[in-house]
Amino acid sequence: MIKVTQHSLLQELKKLNLESQVQQETNQIYHVFKIERREYPLFIRILHEGELIQLLTFIPCNIKPEQLNDVGRFLHMINRELDVPGFCLDENSSTIFYRLILPTPKKEIASDTFEALLNTTQMVCKTFSPAIEAIASGTMTLEEMIKKAEEATTKAT
Repeated sequence: MIKVTQHSLLQELKKLNLESQVQQETNQIYHVFKIERREYPLFIRILHEGELIQLLTFIPCNIKPEQLNDVGRFLHMINRELDVPGFCLDENSSTIFYRLILPTPKKEIASDTFEALLNTTQMVCKTFSPAIEAIASGTMTLEEMIKKAEEATTKAT
């Protein structure tokens, strides 16, 4: 079990070969996942005196203002299908992120659970970022993306 403290979480990240640091401005643990030459900033924050851990990973893409509605609808569709939903859209800052909140009522978390959730975060970002970016940039419409997904599902069955 890992105690829910910055020091303990940093040590666990180091064991997982995820070099991280505390960002002074936010007092959060900061790590950058590099996935297919793109950088995905991950912030780990301890909430409510250690009873919750927040994992928040930013999706690196620019959203055209006219695409906000389609991006929001698409993120909702993805979340509906995910076992561990967490995609969010902040319309005020035009940012997309994947956010997980982990309950830690005893102020500790199992190492394998923490690792599994970090791996989930990376896999979800890797899997869905290309589609999210295509819709956010306007290179593909939501309807085109839905049609493409339906075609892929039909071929798989």
